[in-house]
Amino acid sequence: MRHLIVSADDFGYTQGVNRGILHAYRQGIVSSTSLLANGAAFEDAVALSRQEPGLDVGCHLNFVEGNPLSPTNQISHLVSPQGRFAGAARLARRLLLGSIPAAELEREARAQIERLLQAGVRPTHLDTHKHTHAHPRVASAVARVAREFDILWIRRPFENAAPPGIGRFGERFGLRRIAMGFLNRLAPAFERSTAAQQARMPDHFTGFLLTGRLTRAALVATLTALQPGITELMCHPGYCDRELERSPTHLKRERETELAAVADSGLRSQLAEQGIVLTSFRDLAEKPATGNSWLANPFPAAGTSGWSLT
Repeated sequence: MRHLIVSADDFGYTQGVNRGILHAYRQGIVSSTSLLANGAAFEDAVALSRQEPGLDVGCHLNFVEGNPLSPTNQISHLVSPQGRFAGAARLARRLLLGSIPAAELEREARAQIERLLQAGVRPTHLDTHKHTHAHPRVASAVARVAREFDILWIRRPFENAAPPGIGRFGERFGLRRIAMGFLNRLAPAFERSTAAQQARMPDHFTGFLLTGRLTRAALVATLTALQPGITELMCHPGYCDRELERSPTHLKRERETELAAVADSGLRSQLAEQGIVLTSFRDLAEKPATGNSWLANPFPAAGTSGWSLT
């Protein structure tokens, strides 16, 4: 059986991103989203989620961009002298040096989840902005907080289900594949950290390599190549408005490309024809774990399991 979660990141980033995610949920195949507790359009996202109570909402934990929700003197290793998050590059460097206390990560994660709860949003899953929980220290902190709040599902942030022939959907995969290879080296430690807290994860994850290039053709190829088990397909739909143009994200007009793909209503019938069950983290919350079958072979050889980039 092939189950698919189409998960839209960055709910709450801007109002244009919010509208795009909601449109893709109503018209297309987006089944889940994750909400930025410190996003500029957080309140707008909460209001929209109330219009669509069927939309599965998780927490998009953010340790790299914008203002934290914790007092800065309690998370001093996560912030710059100006009191904002220090950024992805500095966080990565500090993690490599071992200078980020786990208690600070947990404190900020807890504050962000609590903001969702205070707004009436009960998160069904956790993931992180810029995949920071690929690092085992962040993964451990996220998993501990997930258990504290009885959140069952955490994203597996390691690409292992890209469609074959992915190279034809874009030309600049060199650096991204290097980044993917580096991240995947962290997978064993990630597995140990999250398993210790009894977290559940989809068997497969895809969307990292195709971020910003998730056209309809790339999406169809991804769906055709789905493996048995639960796959999470990450996407970033949105409308590129003035607010998004001014933001620090690299994904601007590319979000409209992804929106056109995942908001295509014709894909629902294609999923049914291929025997793919569109689901969400909420739907899976009460179901037994799949056994994490990917653990048996976390690093498929190139050219297998959708890893070929030719």
